[in-house]
Formats: sequence, structure tokens, C-alpha cells
Amino acid sequence: MSWTDVWQWLCGTPPLEFVEPVADPVHHTIFIVEIDGFAAADRTTMHRLTLRAGLYEVVQEALLACGVSWPDCYHADLGDGVLLLVPAEYPKAVFSELLPAALTAFLAEHNRVHRLPERIRLRAVLHAGEVSYDAHGRTGSAIVHAFRLLHSEVLINASAYAGGDLAVIASAWIFDEIIRHSPVSRPERYRPVFVQEKETAAQAWVRLLGPGEEAAVG
Repeated sequence: MSWTDVWQWLCGTPPLEFVEPVADPVHHTIFIVEIDGFAAADRTTMHRLTLRAGLYEVVQEALLACGVSWPDCYHADLGDGVLLLVPAEYPKAVFSELLPAALTAFLAEHNRVHRLPERIRLRAVLHAGEVSYDAHGRTGSAIVHAFRLLHSEVLINASAYAGGDLAVIASAWIFDEIIRHSPVSRPERYRPVFVQEKETAAQAWVRLLGPGEEAAVG
């Protein structure tokens, strides 16, 4: 008896289309951003809707300014942020050389015209790796690692106390393979940190952009 026969016997209805998981993973640049303090008590639902609209506007404008097409990227809404998986055809250096400054500029413009509860401060992670996908979305150890970096105490603290609009954490791989070889990426402005988050224990590198860029991280 086939899977289709079993389903019809159990449910009496035709099955939904079944999509087999893809066996071969696909390499992507992984870029995730989240809004700091999204659930803060002084923010109302209307504030959060404005924040979400502003987030998508800022990210899409920044990507466009860097030559990255939004429709080319897989993107998943996180409620307080967005996950982007960028095709390997785009050079990774774009995300360390151009995107941080572009995000900072568009964040400053958003924050200039909005009141305090609607102003955006972002935490971002930059990583790369193999991603597998199925009928429900995307997964892979590289995505898990990126989220662990994003939610690490060291990045949250750096973002909260530095005073800038953007805190970026780069994985050790991205820093070693891309950032440190690129003067335009300003590797001297990254500070080494150690991330201990759930099952993850790893080195990473943090850069703060905005008024607090030169602040110490630790």
C-alpha cells in the first residue's frame, strides 16, 4: 500500500502535495536582523507595527543600495526581525564592506523622523554556510549557529549600552575568510568576543556602528 493509499484510507480525502526534503544543501550568506527592545513595555502594538514597517523599509533600501535584489533572497519574518538567505552568486564582501554603512544611514533617516518608541536599533549577524530546505522552510547548522550569535548575551549587552543604531556580530568564519582580508570592511573596528549560548561555544567578532562605534565590547 502506498503512502497515498494510507492517507486516503485514514482521512477519506486526497493528501496534500508531499514534498521530499532536498538531500543536497545549498550554500548561502546568512544575514539576520532583529529590533532591540521590540517587546519593551513602553511600546504599544501601533509602535511595533511602525517598527516592523520601518525595519522592512530600511533593510530593503540598504540591500538595494548595495546591489542586492530582495526578490533574489529567501526571507522569513521573525516578528521582531527578518532572516535573509542570500544566494552564493552575491559576493560575501558586500555584506561587510557596504551593508553596515548603508543600514546605518537608512536607520538614521528613519530615526530622525520618528518619536522615541518608534526608533529602531538593530542587532545583526553575518554568517555563511550550507542550508537545507523542505516543504516548511529552511534549516541547517549554519542557521542555528547564526541565531545563537544573534541572541548571545555579549551582543545584546553591546547593543543596549553602546548607544549606536547597529550592532553587528560576525562569525569567526566570516571574519577570518572575508573581513580581515578587506580593508574596506574595517576589520580593525571589530572586537573579538566569546559566545556561550545554549550548546554553542564559539569565538565571534562584534562591530558597533553609529555614535557608539568606538565603544568597548566585552
